[in-house]
Amino acid sequence: MLHALLLVTLLSACDWQAADLPSVPRDKTLIVMNGGPYQYSLFNNHNPYVVGSDQGFHFGTLPAVFEPLIMFNVLTGEYENWLAEDWHYNDDFTALNLKLRAGVRWSDGEPFDADDVAFTFELLNTYAGSMVHRADLPEFLAETQIIDDLNLRLLFKKPAPGFWASTLSTNHGVHILPEHIWSNQDPLEFSNFDLARGWPVGTGPFRLTYASTYQKIYDRRDDWWAAETGFKQPPAIERVMYVPTQDESQAAQMLLTNQVDIGQIMQVATLRSVMERNAEVVSYSGQNPPYGYLDWCPININVNCSAAPFDDKDIRWAMSLAIDRERLVALAESGAGVATVHPFTPYEWLASLDKSLTAMFARHGLTTRAQPERVVEIMKGKGYVKDDEGLWVDPEGERLTMNIYVPEFLRAYGPPLVQQLRDGGFDATFDNSPGLNSLVQTGEQTISLGCKGPSGVRGMDPYFMLATYTSQYVRPTGKPAPLWWAISRWRNEEYDRIVAELAPLKMGDERLMPLVHEAMEIWIEEMPDIYISQLVIRYPMNTSRWVGWASDEDPYGFPHSWQWEFLKTLLRLRPAAG
Repeated sequence: MLHALLLVTLLSACDWQAADLPSVPRDKTLIVMNGGPYQYSLFNNHNPYVVGSDQGFHFGTLPAVFEPLIMFNVLTGEYENWLAEDWHYNDDFTALNLKLRAGVRWSDGEPFDADDVAFTFELLNTYAGSMVHRADLPEFLAETQIIDDLNLRLLFKKPAPGFWASTLSTNHGVHILPEHIWSNQDPLEFSNFDLARGWPVGTGPFRLTYASTYQKIYDRRDDWWAAETGFKQPPAIERVMYVPTQDESQAAQMLLTNQVDIGQIMQVATLRSVMERNAEVVSYSGQNPPYGYLDWCPININVNCSAAPFDDKDIRWAMSLAIDRERLVALAESGAGVATVHPFTPYEWLASLDKSLTAMFARHGLTTRAQPERVVEIMKGKGYVKDDEGLWVDPEGERLTMNIYVPEFLRAYGPPLVQQLRDGGFDATFDNSPGLNSLVQTGEQTISLGCKGPSGVRGMDPYFMLATYTSQYVRPTGKPAPLWWAISRWRNEEYDRIVAELAPLKMGDERLMPLVHEAMEIWIEEMPDIYISQLVIRYPMNTSRWVGWASDEDPYGFPHSWQWEFLKTLLRLRPAAG
């Protein structure tokens, strides 16, 4: 379907609006395949805070048009001040002074200043319960005080040492909005899209110039503030074109013929085949497994803990013990992956936590290998027996069935995971219908495969990972969870109390790790979710026209094309011929 869109002209003849744009040579255009699949159904919504805006905002507008206050490198644990020039806490972490960088301007020429930052925080604090990823803001933020055009003071309800990473920095941090555009808008209804008026208005090096179901085009700004002030060099890329994901074989063919510069996430076998057939296609780790990089979001079985029979922790434990994570990774990832039992990604700067939690799980008798004899012991202890097909039946004669939603990017996990669960006696099936995704957030899709865990993307503080399981985010089945990660619908008052004690503690505080371990002891016993492996992101990156991609040798950031860190990729790429 997209072949016609990806010819040298880049623009479909039927897209008359796009045909009116100035022509840009192919060797000055970056073509990104992501989003979809097959189309951008919400291409005309660029409101970063409303449910369903991902296909508009996150696929293109986030990295190209909006910039962060602080750029955080999850891979290294390092940060770079961006729109913020400086920031510092008071002694007890109950206030944070934020100094904005001078000379920043919005794409419509208006100055970026403290009014914009204060407006954004106040708006999000008011509407946090209805906004994507911002449900935790009122927990900490009490007031935003404007000192002058470039200086603000954030006052907290309690010590908030992790606020800088969770809220001010990249990925799931706050997207600062232009007050002069948003002040008279309903933030829950405003689409932030009107190309004739220059919307969306951002501070980034590109502006959106065309959007349709099948393509989005961003053109370089010649008046980008960062180039004018000397903060950054202007990008060599003149045009960025986003096209939706395709069937994996189709995507592979486009890479083989150099029609796209960065492809979609691929399975090991496909990516390896593409690299062998086209030497100009590379991966993050080159020709070596795992061909990608560890994402901040481990793969897990999400369980609605308020829905029978999964409201029984023993059932959840039995399911976990039925899974041979090592074998699962070998089958789903061709061995190029990392099996796990806990929710924290083992980045170097989280290594000590990873080691201690792995040992803690082992003390509880859970490792990455299946333990079928314990599955039998648990299930028989609950009154279950096996029927003629070897599947568990409850005392009333009903089979324990589960239909697992498996998203497209994890499809290779579906068959072996279901087989392992069936081998354990569970009547498991899987379904990858895209429409089920929204039902996961409401809990109506009781069990699903996904990735969960802001253990890195929201900073070095383990509090934000643990907090996603606290009762404050629990909603009844049928109502969307206020945070995407808070879909387990699990409650434990003692766990809530311990995590609340963690909130004000700074990394390095001698009280922090004992509390983390205390909370995780409860978590392990209850098993609200079942973690199985670390998510490895495998992007094929084409060097025929552009070089300078992030790699093991130069880990300057994720090449996630839907995340803020992709802005660094847009700035670092240079022509291959140059």
